[in-house]
Amino acid sequence: MNHSISKRTSFSGFFLAAFSVAGMAASGDCWLDVYDKTEFNGNHAHLEGPAQLANLGKLNNEDWGSRIESLIVGPKARVLAFRKENFKEDETGLNYHGDAIQRWGEKPQDYSNQEISFGPGRKEHHLGELNFHRSINSLTIKCMP
Repeated sequence: MNHSISKRTSFSGFFLAAFSVAGMAASGDCWLDVYDKTEFNGNHAHLEGPAQLANLGKLNNEDWGSRIESLIVGPKARVLAFRKENFKEDETGLNYHGDAIQRWGEKPQDYSNQEISFGPGRKEHHLGELNFHRSINSLTIKCMP
């Protein structure tokens, strides 16, 4: 199933015309593809940049919050993804029991990361390897020149 969403902003006629000519080459290369399964499988949504999505509850009338398992970033896009909606960090933080984990002989994980960035052309086949498995609830896509 192929899903897509585009976010475009209207400006004054002169600026829009200038922007269209100047940004023509970059516009097709600034995007993000998200998947709800690892290895770029399952349901898919294509997001055109630039975009600021304060929550992922209505991507093509589907809830993509806490659902993304793999992603591909376009060659001229930079993505910043957050665990919480509205680009916020979790004020309460996650419970950290590092001392107990070390006593059990395990290596404690860093639970402080509330956001993650992905550069142009990045392909992440499984966000669980980055401790962001099904954890993205808001994101921004910035277009690079």
